[in-house]
Amino acid sequence: MTRRKSEITGHMNERDFPHLVELELPSGGFRNKSQEFESFHRERGIAIRRGCGRHEVEQFHVRFCFPDAATADAFQERFGGTRLTYSPSKPGRHSGPRVRYQRSYSPRIVGGKVMTPADLRRLHKYMLDIEKITVISDEMRAVVESEWPELLHKLPPKRSLG
Repeated sequence: MTRRKSEITGHMNERDFPHLVELELPSGGFRNKSQEFESFHRERGIAIRRGCGRHEVEQFHVRFCFPDAATADAFQERFGGTRLTYSPSKPGRHSGPRVRYQRSYSPRIVGGKVMTPADLRRLHKYMLDIEKITVISDEMRAVVESEWPELLHKLPPKRSLG
């Protein structure tokens, strides 16, 4: 979807006003709360800034954006909802509020082949899903030991030299 040059989008609001409160939209809408929202903002002399909405199963969520944490906390205390803070995933690239941490991996050489970050994420998911590994190369063991020491119990004992 494109926007007009002067149009402000939800992403821009979240970037410029990083303190967010996310409310679940009731089935009938915010009918009786709309005036309360307006008076809350008017009392503080700020404009209503809406962020990006999102769907979760059958529920729609609406985000309100604030310039400072104190105002966002006051809004949450009065109307409920979930408090979020916007942070871009990469410098210079804006993606939305960070809700969960996703680990980043550097490419590695294992067995003479390059393992990309995507390969390492797949390997990690596989390691989490399986119960035990019966055979593993020394190079792959080194990857697991350095990246996910909490999963060492799933590996077979080290082979002894000799």
